[in-house]
Amino acid sequence: MNNEIPLNDEDENCHVLRVENLIAEGQIPVDVVTHILFETDNKAWVALHSNFDPIPLRLKLTKLGCIINKQDTTDGWLFHIHRDVTLAENKKPVPSAKASFRFQDGIITIDVRSFDYPNDLLEVLRFMDTSLDSDCFSVEIKRFTHKFQEVLAQRGWSCVSKSSHCDERGDFWVLVLEEK
Repeated sequence: MNNEIPLNDEDENCHVLRVENLIAEGQIPVDVVTHILFETDNKAWVALHSNFDPIPLRLKLTKLGCIINKQDTTDGWLFHIHRDVTLAENKKPVPSAKASFRFQDGIITIDVRSFDYPNDLLEVLRFMDTSLDSDCFSVEIKRFTHKFQEVLAQRGWSCVSKSSHCDERGDFWVLVLEEK
């Protein structure tokens, strides 16, 4: 198989998705697309429609070795996304980052150190959006940027405590975040 992008959306290997529909259904577009591309048949590809350019999704897929063809259409953006088969044949799959959770001293701690920036920030925000009754939690993260502080403030959260630590995985911050 070559790396040309199929143009026929009727192809049985094609999964036609719309970003806005996925979000409305409570699904995370990057999770849905990576599942289709990396946990199904090697020949699977995605025709992704969107009203906006999902830059974090494109960056993650590019990093995972996907080929993305972006087209501007009258209905927004259309992305044809497929795995680079030659890369997949020559390289072992990259394990996906996972957040880990633990409950300690009466507070939930989310460890997002396995993510790179900005995915670590996005994972924290995802937790904030899905955690209905937590108005305080702890985060273990590699970087604590001004942008992260600004986003927290915009969402009504603040960092009430931060300390730097080091372990076998490297340097990291422990933050206690509290809803204002």
